[in-house]
Amino acid sequence: MTLPIRVLIVDDHRMFREGIRRRLEQEPDIRVVGEAASAEEAFAQVQQAEPHIVVLDIRLPAVSGIEVARRLRQQWPNVKILILSGYDFDQYVRAMARVGIDGYLVKDAPQEALVQAIREIASGGAVLPPIIASKVLRGYSISPATMRAGLLGELTTREIEVLELMHEGLRNSEIGGRLSISVRTTEAHVSSIMAKLGARSRAEALRTALEKNLIK
Repeated sequence: MTLPIRVLIVDDHRMFREGIRRRLEQEPDIRVVGEAASAEEAFAQVQQAEPHIVVLDIRLPAVSGIEVARRLRQQWPNVKILILSGYDFDQYVRAMARVGIDGYLVKDAPQEALVQAIREIASGGAVLPPIIASKVLRGYSISPATMRAGLLGELTTREIEVLELMHEGLRNSEIGGRLSISVRTTEAHVSSIMAKLGARSRAEALRTALEKNLIK
């Protein structure tokens, strides 16, 4: 994806949007190209501003964020979608699986996690917090055909690096130190790896990775 990463913020709370904009505008490789408070505004802004990533609140007035994501996926399939929510309810996990998104963050995550998520998604990766990954692994049977490639598709370069360090027996804190990333980010990578490989434990993920020749 060409730089800067063009981001559209969709949330019906003005103060929240402004807070996100101020934080993102501190990053030289990210540009906020628009804001929207409703579904109608979001579609108009996507058409006009041509964002790379839409940061989308799951709860909007009149039309839900999930429905917005569905229409975005149909009309602008190249636009990546990062869902923000104050909830991790099971029905949202199922809805996301049907629609296909590139990432999910809860709103109480630190702003730095949002910045990292945007960069990860822009590079072709995905963001899947541990609590969402655990729901996936508990039996929602979300397959790569259901989720958009990236969320449950092939492992990213960073995930391969994390996987190799897992294979060396390093703990999350040690992996984070080796790769200069936070423990929270490391945990998100590990959860995403497990979800993509359909593994219920680190050991199972490593076995599958070895069988698929993802690591040596």
